[in-house]
Amino acid sequence: MMLKLEKRGQFSRKFSAAVTVIFVAASFLVAGLIFEILGVNAFDVITRLFEVYFSERTLLEAALRGLPLGFAALGLTVAFKMNFWNIGAEGQIYLGMVAATGVVLLHVYYGLVPDFLVLPLMVVSSFLAGGLYCALPAFLKAKLGVNEILPTLMLNYVAYHFVNYLIHGPWRDPKGSGFPLSIVFPPYARLDTILGHTAYVGVPAAFIIAGLLYGFMLYTPAGFEMRVLGQNYEAARYAGVRIGRTLLLGSLIAGGLAGLGGLSIVAGILGRMRPPSAYVGYGYTAIIIAFLAALNPWLAVPAAIFFGGLLVAGDVIQATLNLPFPAIQILQATIFLMIILGEFFKRYRLRVVK
Repeated sequence: MMLKLEKRGQFSRKFSAAVTVIFVAASFLVAGLIFEILGVNAFDVITRLFEVYFSERTLLEAALRGLPLGFAALGLTVAFKMNFWNIGAEGQIYLGMVAATGVVLLHVYYGLVPDFLVLPLMVVSSFLAGGLYCALPAFLKAKLGVNEILPTLMLNYVAYHFVNYLIHGPWRDPKGSGFPLSIVFPPYARLDTILGHTAYVGVPAAFIIAGLLYGFMLYTPAGFEMRVLGQNYEAARYAGVRIGRTLLLGSLIAGGLAGLGGLSIVAGILGRMRPPSAYVGYGYTAIIIAFLAALNPWLAVPAAIFFGGLLVAGDVIQATLNLPFPAIQILQATIFLMIILGEFFKRYRLRVVK
C-alpha cells in the first residue's frame, strides 16, 4: 500500500468554497498555536484581529488598505484565466503610481492640466502605464515564445528602482526638508475629495469593475478567446484564436488594473508618492487573493478587504498588545501559507493505491 498524489479533475464551487473556509479556519488555529508556544495569549491576538471587521472605523481602514490589493487581484484574474502567469503586478502598481504623480507634477509645476482634468487624467495614465508595462512580457511571449514568469518578475525590480530614483532625485519635494517624498497632491487630485473617504469611492468602483470583467470574460468574443487560450494554447491556435492580439489585450487589462491599484495608493492612501519600501509586497499579495477568490472577479474584492483587515489588525495588535512587528508577520504569513495549501489541495488529492 502506498500514497499517490494525483491531480483532480473539475471540482464544484461548493467544494472550492468549503476547502477555502476550512484552511482559513485552520490558519487561525496554527497561528494561535505558534503564539502560545512563544508565550503570547493567542485568544487576545485572534480577538483583536476579528474586532477589525466589526468596527466601522477599522473596517473602512481595511477597505482602504485593501483597494490596491483588490485592483491588482482583479487584473490577475484576467491574466491567470488566459494562462498568462503575470508575477509583475508589483511593478505595474509602481508604474501606476509614477504615472499618477507625473500628472500632478505637470499640473502643479507647468500648468499643463486644468484642475478638473487632473484626477480623470491620473486614472487614465495610471491604467495605461500599468497596462503597457504588463504588455511588454506579453509581446515577448507572443512573438518570441519567451516564458512570461521571469520577465514579469524582473520588471518588478526595474520599477522599484525607477521609483526610488525619481523620489530621491528629480521628483523630490524641494520643500520636504530633504526627505524622499513628492509634493503633496492638491485636494482635487485625491480620491477622498469626492465623498469624504477613499473607500466610499474605491470599493464601489472595484465592484463595478468586477462586474464588467465578469461580463467581459463570459459574454464577449474577446473574453471567450482568453478563456480558450487558458485551456490550451495549441487548441486555441487551431480554433483560430489570434493569440498575439488576445495576449496583448488581456495583459493590458491586467496591468492596467494593477496600475489603478498604484493610483489608489498615492491618491487615496498617502496623498503623495513615497519610496516603494513603504508599500512593498502589494502585488505579490494580490496573487494570493486572486487564487483565494478562485479567479472570480466578484470574490476578489471581498478577499482584498479581508487581507486589508489583516494589515490593519497588524497595526492594532502591535499597538494594543505591545507585540513586535515580526510577531505580526508570523500571523499574516501563517494565514497566507494555509491559503496556498488550500489551493494545492483543491487541485490535487492523495489516494491509497496497491
